Amino acid sequence: MENVLVVKTASLGDIVETNGLITGREDEVLDLIRRDGFFLPRPTAEESPEYRQIIPYVAVVRGDDVFVTRRLNKGGESRLHGKLSLGVGGHINETDRENGDWLWNCLRREIEEEVALDDFGVLTLRGLINDSGNDVGSVHLGFFFTLTTAGSCAVRETEKLEGGFAPIASLGDDLDRMETWSQIVTPELAKLWTAGTL
Repeated sequence: MENVLVVKTASLGDIVETNGLITGREDEVLDLIRRDGFFLPRPTAEESPEYRQIIPYVAVVRGDDVFVTRRLNKGGESRLHGKLSLGVGGHINETDRENGDWLWNCLRREIEEEVALDDFGVLTLRGLINDSGNDVGSVHLGFFFTLTTAGSCAVRETEKLEGGFAPIASLGDDLDRMETWSQIVTPELAKLWTAGTL
C-alpha cells in the first residue's frame, strides 16, 4: 500500500483559510512539513480532511507555451478524469526521503514518470496552491513550480494522460475544462508570461 506525506490541516493555520495561489509563505510551510510531516496510507489520506497531502505541481513552460495534459479514465484520481491539467506532479512517498531533499526527489521522480523531457531547465517555486472548496482540494496542498525547457516534452504514461504544448495566451479559453488547481495557476502563468519572467 502506498504511504503519502501529510501534515495536519490544523497545523497550517490561516493558510488553509485562503483559496488560491498563496505566495511568500513557502519556506514557512516547508519548515512545518520537515518538522511535523508524517506518512499515512493513501486511501486514508484521500478521505480525511483533517490531513493535507503535499503535492508538487510543476508547469512545464517552453517559450510562449505551457504543456497541457488531459487526464484519461485510467488515471489514479477518478475525481479528475477528463480534466485539463497544467501541472505535472504527485504524492510524496517514503522513498523520496532517501539521499537528499524529499521535495526535489519527488519532483524528479514524478516528472520522469509522467513526461519525457529533452532539457530539464530552470525550476522555480512560485507559491502554494490551496483549494478547500471541493473533495480533492480539501485533502491536498500544492507547491506550484514552473520548469522552463528549450526542448520537447511528451507524455510517458499514455494510458493515463495525453498532452502537448499550448499557448499561454489562450489558456483563459479553456478554464471551464481545467482541474481547479490549473484554474488557480493560470492567471499567475499569464502574468509571468506577460512580464517576461518565466
